[in-house]
Amino acid sequence: MSRKFTESDISSNRQYRDRGETTLAKFVSSNGSVTGTLMIDPRRASGDESEILPVAIRVQYNGKKIYLRIGKTFVLSEWKALCEIERLGRNKNANERVELRSHLHKVERLVNLLIEESAFTLKRLQERFSGITPEERTIYTVWDKYIEDRKIDKLGTARTNTDVKRRFVKEMGTNVTFGDIDRSFIQKWATVMKKRGLSTTTIGISLRTFRAIVKACIDEGLIKGDTREMFKDTGYNKSNSRKHEFLDVTTMHQLYNFWEKGEAKGENGKEIFYSHEKEAIFRDLGLFLFMYLGDGQNLADTLRLEYDEWYFSTHGKQLRFFRQKTHDRNESASEVIFPITPELKKIIDRHGNEPKLGRRVFPIMPRLLLPEKELWLIQRYNKYIGIHMNKVATLLGMEQKPTSTWARHSFATNLNNSGKVPYKYISDSMGHSSNGDITSNYIGAYPLEKMLEYNWYLLHEEKMPMASGKKELLELLKSMSKKEREDLLSSI
Repeated sequence: MSRKFTESDISSNRQYRDRGETTLAKFVSSNGSVTGTLMIDPRRASGDESEILPVAIRVQYNGKKIYLRIGKTFVLSEWKALCEIERLGRNKNANERVELRSHLHKVERLVNLLIEESAFTLKRLQERFSGITPEERTIYTVWDKYIEDRKIDKLGTARTNTDVKRRFVKEMGTNVTFGDIDRSFIQKWATVMKKRGLSTTTIGISLRTFRAIVKACIDEGLIKGDTREMFKDTGYNKSNSRKHEFLDVTTMHQLYNFWEKGEAKGENGKEIFYSHEKEAIFRDLGLFLFMYLGDGQNLADTLRLEYDEWYFSTHGKQLRFFRQKTHDRNESASEVIFPITPELKKIIDRHGNEPKLGRRVFPIMPRLLLPEKELWLIQRYNKYIGIHMNKVATLLGMEQKPTSTWARHSFATNLNNSGKVPYKYISDSMGHSSNGDITSNYIGAYPLEKMLEYNWYLLHEEKMPMASGKKELLELLKSMSKKEREDLLSSI
């Protein structure tokens, strides 16, 4: 028996269709229990196509719903047209639609945060959306939680935040509310730090650190606004220039020759340093040179470096690491593969461990250390390198007194100044960029021969000698010194 449709059924179907026509985007919460819909608020709609109505986000949970208005209004017919464009995936009005969807994403984040805190109710969501917060939530408690969450795998970030929060409390007090924090407040803090004589770099670090906390508060609906506007022209992205902090190729070659010689004798022919001090000085000079020749590594990456599958698959010709500083943000962009040049091999042979899968290259930082101990050890060796490089520089009559960070700056500067090395190679070698395509996960970006050719300019200003045939090769070998032939053979 066929069913007869009543006027009520037809009206219900029309309302259902109209709701679909007035829906721009939706979300479902992380646990699947809450849904959100970006739509025209239908509660006072008469059905007139020329009617101007508010845009809202309808949130449904456990059979109940609320409407969160976002401060936008549309003529009903124009809104329906916009929804149709969105449904068809056209480019028209793209910026407007992106801006509208950003409101939906904000509510989605609030919903998921409340669910994560086991505190979700529709009423609590309304309060967060309206900027009403529980009395126990303050900028200080949010900051404390941010620090606590990073004490396991981002201890350096946690310590920086602890220091910056201490400075914030000292300069801005303990009664700052969420409502106080806007562009003028941030500019005021920047001015206070300048008057105290803090460096541009220190102010920049403080503001960048605080910016992350403000963003976390905005994501939770505790602060209204956006960090781009709030921190504009405050100096959060500034730091003192460090372009002068590099050693040129000639100086690096001088340092390498001094390290290779392995002795420091005075005019009387006696060793200048005691045996333990001598061992530490040449070890730390070796680490500095390794960081420089190994694609400008940070010390943390050098001490964590392992003999992994890549090392053995390339028969000991290359090493690989993931930059600790950027790995959490973008794993593919943080991968660095570098060639083991004859000079690097000599440093490993003198100061490193025997190759074994999973073993650290240098016997300095054991595996499975607690984060606090690991950070302490990195800071300790950073200090040692600074002290010992100062002694070496004085002994060699150098005007500059390099620290471990100079290795990275020198790598980039010297390859760039050679005029022979593509900028992309320099950027990729330092872990600054990656095209992110799937294929690059399976193949190396540069052949070993190219890597060796480019990295040659780290210790040489002249072009790498090349031989195209047997005769030329023999002539080249004859023209080389015994030491150069040994270096060449050790790299094969």
